Amino acid sequence: MKKTLRKKMAAGFVAAMMMTTMFAGCGKDSGSTAGAAGTEAQSTTAGATTEGAAGEKKVLKVGIECAYAPYNWTQEEETVANGDKAVKIKNADGYAYGYDVKLAQMIADELGWELEIYKSDWSAIFMGMQDGTYDCIMSGFCYSEERDISYDFTSPYYCRTIVATVREDSPLASVTKLSDFEGKNPTICTQLGTNYVPYKDEVPSGVAATDYETSAECFMAVQNKSADMVILDVTTTKSALASMTGLKMLTLDPSDDFVAPEGSTNDCCICFSEGSPLRDTVQGAMDRIGWTKDHRSDKFDPMMDEMLKLQPSSN
Repeated sequence: MKKTLRKKMAAGFVAAMMMTTMFAGCGKDSGSTAGAAGTEAQSTTAGATTEGAAGEKKVLKVGIECAYAPYNWTQEEETVANGDKAVKIKNADGYAYGYDVKLAQMIADELGWELEIYKSDWSAIFMGMQDGTYDCIMSGFCYSEERDISYDFTSPYYCRTIVATVREDSPLASVTKLSDFEGKNPTICTQLGTNYVPYKDEVPSGVAATDYETSAECFMAVQNKSADMVILDVTTTKSALASMTGLKMLTLDPSDDFVAPEGSTNDCCICFSEGSPLRDTVQGAMDRIGWTKDHRSDKFDPMMDEMLKLQPSSN
């Protein structure tokens, strides 16, 4: 993606600010932080760890929450019901699988490299990339112009749709378009520090409620009436509703629905440190396997549907 003059001028300042305030919250507490792992890693620039010694196979090192089904999760066994093998987590117990992990394995296979998965809390995941613990991040992270100031991104590897979820016994359950919320003053929550937050402002007469670290906490807040509505994406919502009762995902009229804020998208991309040469290497592998936005209907969506069926109920 093309860099802007704004990016060149503001990168240093924004990088420091964004690391501590912008990216908190987008998955469950995994019990393991990349920051801790990074203190044991060599102090290298991102991508340098993929070179390998003479005769050794190169390694693609990816930071993932491993607790954000169906994008990624942790399981006890290596075996997956579809015949795949989950990937042993490098810095924690268990095996990682899900949409992010499966695609990371496909990319590594295309490159002829080994794959290593590093588990991290969302609040520390960017520090692990910055200190060289791993090369890139795949955890359902969406591109935006503001984020592009400090990081580099591949083209989209999954495209999200934003939805609202309410209690099925609530008067809001009959809403079919955004304008129907006018005068109802619904209290709204979402995940802290994510690209979902601005969508709260699109709900007429909406009232901001407490946001939460994880998506599970958001849905529970609606269940227990701490909030009237949660705004997240369709995939995460379907994942939650598979194991939670009393909730309804609203289907809104496309002509009166959520719209991505200017400069923001709902396209999930692989994230790299600014200037990482590995970005182009990974992008090339994605292009060769045809993992592009043009194949959303025949590649992106079918694989995510598969992950929804395979996800553990505990994630």
